[in-house]
Amino acid sequence: MSQLYENKVALVTGGGSGIGRAIAESYAKEGAKVIIAGRRESVLKEVVDANEGISYVVADVTSSDDIAKIAAAIENDYNGQLDILVNNAGWAPVTPLKELSMKDYDEAFSLDVRGLVEVTLATLPFILASKGNIINISTVGAQHPGPNMSMYLGAKAAVEIFTRVWAMELAQDGVRVNAIAPGAIATDIWNQTDLSDEAAKAHAEAITSLIPMGRFGQPEDIANLAVFLGSDKASFITGAIYGVDGGQGA
Repeated sequence: MSQLYENKVALVTGGGSGIGRAIAESYAKEGAKVIIAGRRESVLKEVVDANEGISYVVADVTSSDDIAKIAAAIENDYNGQLDILVNNAGWAPVTPLKELSMKDYDEAFSLDVRGLVEVTLATLPFILASKGNIINISTVGAQHPGPNMSMYLGAKAAVEIFTRVWAMELAQDGVRVNAIAPGAIATDIWNQTDLSDEAAKAHAEAITSLIPMGRFGQPEDIANLAVFLGSDKASFITGAIYGVDGGQGA
């Protein structure tokens, strides 16, 4: 077994399920010590129980107090070491403009944008000290938008701009910043919309019809790229946004 991440410490937000869990488990298999953060302790504990080298912090990234708990765990439990930050926590509302309220805006941008920024700021001193990596999770829709997801796609478009600008700002500090833009990935996020079962099925079928490969991807497809980007094998890559979307972005 390779140990690509031996002596490394990684933080993955939204690490209890889906893409976040796949990334956390892949990092742990490569020898990293991994901290996962999320709101549901039961799913976090399930990941920790199934994997060596993973610990958790119950935290909502829309809460400044909870983000402070994450930073404190890094400081106290890992001697302030953090080599890789994966900003994965997110929410994807599917709501037409005619039905939107400011509550939809506040929820999407609080989690997908503000939470990402605050987690990054809270952990940046650790990342600077380790000359580490930041990996932001975006979406294919940020560059190839579709209807009924304006709040989510607008938030992720901001994330992609942050990725490019932060990469330029931090390059001289030895810190790399990249983003992964998944297409349709088979995760629980498809079950966490306000759509009826019938409407959710129709939405998924409509998405599938746009994918040249004709299927949804798997969380491991994203994790494989995250392992590469966080490693020294990607040492000359920063400010990049990688589509993992079955050809949808083409």
